[in-house]
Amino acid sequence: MKYDLVINAKKIITMDESNPTADWVAVHQGKIAAVGSGCPVPEGDSVLQLPDSTIVTGLIDSHIHASLSAVTASAVNLVNAKNAAEVLELVEERCISSEDDLVLASGYLPVMMEGGNVPTRMDIDRISHGKKVMILNLDGHGSTLNTRALSQLVFPEDLDGVHHDTGIIQSDAAQFMALMDIMDTIDEGRLEEMMDDFIAHALSLGITGFHGLEGQFVRNNKDIRIWQKKLDSMPIHMVIYPQIWRYEDAEEFHLPRHGGCLTLDGADVQWTMALSRPYDNRPETRGFLYHTDEELYHIVSKAHADGKQCSFHAMGDRAIDQILYIYQRVIKEQGDKGLRHRIEHFTLPADEQIQMAVDLGLVISAQPEYLYLYDFPGGHLEQYFGKERTARMECYKTWIDSGLMFAGGSDSPINGLNPLSGIHALVNSPHPGRRMNVTEALKCYTWNCAYAAFEEKERGSTEIGKYADFTVLDRNPYEEPDDIASFKVQMTIVNGNVVYKA
Repeated sequence: MKYDLVINAKKIITMDESNPTADWVAVHQGKIAAVGSGCPVPEGDSVLQLPDSTIVTGLIDSHIHASLSAVTASAVNLVNAKNAAEVLELVEERCISSEDDLVLASGYLPVMMEGGNVPTRMDIDRISHGKKVMILNLDGHGSTLNTRALSQLVFPEDLDGVHHDTGIIQSDAAQFMALMDIMDTIDEGRLEEMMDDFIAHALSLGITGFHGLEGQFVRNNKDIRIWQKKLDSMPIHMVIYPQIWRYEDAEEFHLPRHGGCLTLDGADVQWTMALSRPYDNRPETRGFLYHTDEELYHIVSKAHADGKQCSFHAMGDRAIDQILYIYQRVIKEQGDKGLRHRIEHFTLPADEQIQMAVDLGLVISAQPEYLYLYDFPGGHLEQYFGKERTARMECYKTWIDSGLMFAGGSDSPINGLNPLSGIHALVNSPHPGRRMNVTEALKCYTWNCAYAAFEEKERGSTEIGKYADFTVLDRNPYEEPDDIASFKVQMTIVNGNVVYKA
């Protein structure tokens, strides 16, 4: 038989336990038709000879805010800014050079600013040159705006977390409203162009598929409608998770899942992550639960009855406890339908909560890059949580050894989009509870992600009958495991089509 495409490489890492490596793979009509090693290599209408490359099964990201990532992709990058002066300098450069009326900046972490000084509304006014400016916190749960941007946002009078004097927004409710108003200023055509640019960037990083957590930040869920319209023509595979609180409002999209990163609690550095005991550096608070058990039960029970997978953001142990017991109650009442309900982040679970998640058959989606970068001795995480609690955060290796299904992701635009950085973090973490071998790490970004969206029979490993999704790398992660983050993506192949080539 002559195949549509034959790829012959130095090494193919298949993620198939029965046949872990190969030399060549043959593709017919977008799917894998044969996998093998040695001679003879079959004939194909098209042949890719990659003698110096390592191919891995197509990498998948289980947690991307794709619309927000698309809009912030061209934002001023503040990740390396060390103080307020550097933040303002970078933002002013963009205000001067940009023709856009709105200037966005992201990657800003107030707690990391030297001397504890942070830019305020008045500081940004002095350098904004008449532009609207929104500086997004790195965690996505807060921001700082200048006077012009703030004056165009409409907040309820009794809404907490809006500091009009400083322009700082510190509550999820206010931040999500602000994002909604800002996103609403972008017309649909321009938003679609940004989405296309985001897809091209994702493909350049070797991402062949992703779970997009959409809605919530865009008024009337305009972004979900655009993504659905684009699905069949996109050169990348996307699974949409509709972030819509009211269950009935999501039914129009006819998706077999509900939720995404629907926030049950807040974020670590905002002091809104719901903890069982107070923050070390703010002993008067232990964060917040945003919704009652009754609200969550209404959503989960309806979704479970309809055979839909649910997904919620829960970082602190109090929020984790809340959703675990809601899932348990609904499963006991209606039976275990194998719906693989999800928890996003699962940052600070107790041992018994990990076991409970295993027993309930849940999927955990978390982002290894964040702790790899920010958990260091004396860092802000230890200041917030202390050494003992910080050490218990997101112990991915402990999870998988316990039988918990863990799918890796980026949380883009909160963290960088590069999946190799996440894999590198898993392999090279200094924390023994997070560190795993190369095979385990790759599986967290391939088969596990496919499983998390009920796609393990179609994607996630290089096996006959599955879609021909591949990430072509310049080096072999088994040979250079301590340098995976610097590997180069040479080619990305989706459904047997070369959709990116370096």
